[in-house]
Amino acid sequence: MHKDFMNKFAEVISSVSDGSFISIPIFLIVCLTTVDNKIEAINWAFLCLLFGIIVPYLYVWFLYKKKKISDVHIFERENRLKPMVVACISYIILFIILRVLKGPLFLKSIFAVIIVSTIILTIITYFWKICLHASGMTLMVITFNVLFGRWMLFMIPLVPLIGWARIRIKKHTVSQVISGAGVTAVIAILIYYNYGFINLF
Repeated sequence: MHKDFMNKFAEVISSVSDGSFISIPIFLIVCLTTVDNKIEAINWAFLCLLFGIIVPYLYVWFLYKKKKISDVHIFERENRLKPMVVACISYIILFIILRVLKGPLFLKSIFAVIIVSTIILTIITYFWKICLHASGMTLMVITFNVLFGRWMLFMIPLVPLIGWARIRIKKHTVSQVISGAGVTAVIAILIYYNYGFINLF
């Protein structure tokens, strides 16, 4: 009974922490926090949701309807490559839009992190199934700490919690979880530092 409960709990945590799901509050909160005009903030949030979530997910849905993949969560490593490439192209298009329209600097920095990490994670995925759930949650935790201050450190336990869930339901190994979190953490810290949002020295 206890084992069944823990497995179901891990499955819920895994589903809720999917990158396309947690990106929604990230984009909304960041836009509403960094843009004074709330109408503009909503407009930027819409663009982020469109290119950051909707376009990549529509491609995954297209593959699923064409029976190219068996599940929209894409558990098989080999099937993740094309969706990750399409997602990266979508992120780059948004980054260009942000540059051309002089979008919020913090949004540019976030998508710089997302683009670089996606490229590296895609390369790794070609050889090895790295944990994208741990990557996404790590980005959210670091982003909120940069944006709102050190009191957001209480979010850090979310990363090992999600790692435990992915390991519990046998979707990843410990090394895959640690690598997913570690790669994104390094990229995020370096890029936020480059944009002037973190003081490392």
